Amino acid sequence: MTKSNLFKLALSSLLCATGISSLSAQLEYDPETFWDQPHIRAGYIGDYELDTKTEPRLSDTEQEIFREIIEVMKTDKEASLQMLLNAITPESSGALEYIIGSLYGEREDVDQAMAYFNKSVDKYPGFLRAHRNLAIMLVQKGEFDKAISHFVKAIDLGARDSTTFGLLGLCYVTGGQYISAETAYREAIMLSSKTKDWQLGLAKALLNQKKYEQSISVLDEILLTEPENEIIWISQANAYLGLDDAETAVAIQEIVDRLGKSTAESLEFMGNIYMSRNLNDLALKYYRKSIKKNPKRSVKTHVDTADILVGRGAFVEARVLIDDIHKTYANRIDKDQETRLLRMESHIAISDGDTEVFIPILEKLIANDPLDGEALMMLADHYTSQDTIDGYSRADLYYERSAKITDIEVKALIGWARSYVAREQYGKAIPLLERSNTLQPRPYITRYLEGVRKIHIANLGL
Repeated sequence: MTKSNLFKLALSSLLCATGISSLSAQLEYDPETFWDQPHIRAGYIGDYELDTKTEPRLSDTEQEIFREIIEVMKTDKEASLQMLLNAITPESSGALEYIIGSLYGEREDVDQAMAYFNKSVDKYPGFLRAHRNLAIMLVQKGEFDKAISHFVKAIDLGARDSTTFGLLGLCYVTGGQYISAETAYREAIMLSSKTKDWQLGLAKALLNQKKYEQSISVLDEILLTEPENEIIWISQANAYLGLDDAETAVAIQEIVDRLGKSTAESLEFMGNIYMSRNLNDLALKYYRKSIKKNPKRSVKTHVDTADILVGRGAFVEARVLIDDIHKTYANRIDKDQETRLLRMESHIAISDGDTEVFIPILEKLIANDPLDGEALMMLADHYTSQDTIDGYSRADLYYERSAKITDIEVKALIGWARSYVAREQYGKAIPLLERSNTLQPRPYITRYLEGVRKIHIANLGL
């Protein structure tokens, strides 16, 4: 793989990572707010009346208890709950357990609600609403896989409400079953076309199936009523990027930024797009804004970005970003990240020919890790390039140390041999090349070795 292709791959990874992060953050199920919505609570709270056509028939005793409890429930639900608990017997139909579960659900006692809904379906396996409400409680507990079977059972028994299909879609999309999620969400939207949760769920299912044009249509519909919703705009940008329409993705992100609703992730996303288009100055602008937007983000995110800037030869921008990283994350940069930053700074300084800067950096890297082969080789190559007795003497020390590191031994041997060839000391180069070819035979090294031997023999006059 060429260096150019490696850069493209790295950029693609950055764009995808940011896009997925934005999608996950923006369209994710949030239990802190989801269950407080009136249309969700209305789907299962306060539902105590029984339909004897599809639910267990009450015995005469249960009917009498039920009528009395319904009256008490109008003024004192706690008392009615106690009456129900006292009325349950092993022979009761399961209807009383269902009402108890509903009362516990209204009190947000999910564990007790689940316990009684389970008892209800155990006694009457065809109890539609008990299966449905048990599934809803399981979703509240985050047990999405277990909820699916109860939702499906409720649908088999005749459930046709948007909450059942919508929450089934949530279970599927959370488990990565995006085709099933799409089907469930479409059913929910058909029954309740204006419920934003189901529209967002469908958009997420479509995006994850790479059905970008369809997801854009869904998000467009939401934007008609929520034109300043940055969640939807950012998701739109992801979809257009999926269609390789970077121009539109950037334009959308600019809208989000002008609305003052950019996130650190969306700003970084913009920077990545600009960098992929070789607009490094604009990329830097948004990378810096991303750092300021959320200084608590992972340091590695920004170190990765700086590394790609260096790899692209955008040294001016990389230097500025590295300075920002040091200033913002001074107390959070770990040893590995610091090593990476030092290495980047050394590359920038070498490109500038600033020996007063890069030599101390490389020496610091070696002091931190005596087996830092890359730093040792960079110093060895630098001193060789000086073409002086002192320079070659220093280079030999660093090549010798490098050649003792298994991972770079071959590279060090070849570099050292070339250093000797530059000094016209061919006899010393030959054993180094022979050793490298023994460890890792390469045709071009074989040819190089043969050429060095011929020159050496010629110089000896043999």
